[in-house]
Amino acid sequence: MDVKLTKSDKEFVQQLPVCRLATTTEDCEPMVRPVWPVYDGVFIYFASDPDTPKLEQIEANPQVSVVFDDYDRNNWSTLRGVRIQGEAEILWKGKEYQYAHSLLKEKFPEYRTDAGSWKEGDDIPIIKITPTSVTRWSKGKWTK
Repeated sequence: MDVKLTKSDKEFVQQLPVCRLATTTEDCEPMVRPVWPVYDGVFIYFASDPDTPKLEQIEANPQVSVVFDDYDRNNWSTLRGVRIQGEAEILWKGKEYQYAHSLLKEKFPEYRTDAGSWKEGDDIPIIKITPTSVTRWSKGKWTK
């Protein structure tokens, strides 16, 4: 399914440093955690530590949800969010891995430091999410 985000959604998603990823356990319990993504206009990418429950959950069920949201705690009229349902894939190496890694380093300076950097083959997976649907809200109203 070819899901297109609006120009406004793309700008919103690209500027936020963190979003929340939801996966499910083998018992169908939802698990939500923050991730630090990049969005290239088509796919969402983020790095992960190896051997985490999130990787096992994605391998068992690649259907995931990510939420990008922001608000001013003093002015809720600016409340806004985008929820993207999608299919996750774990990348370990290759051209797409290198591409996503370069995007992550560009957005997050921490990935360019000695403490935060890694190379392809260092057992640091990158998760790729292919959006399958999008829902958004603004000022308390949900839209598709």
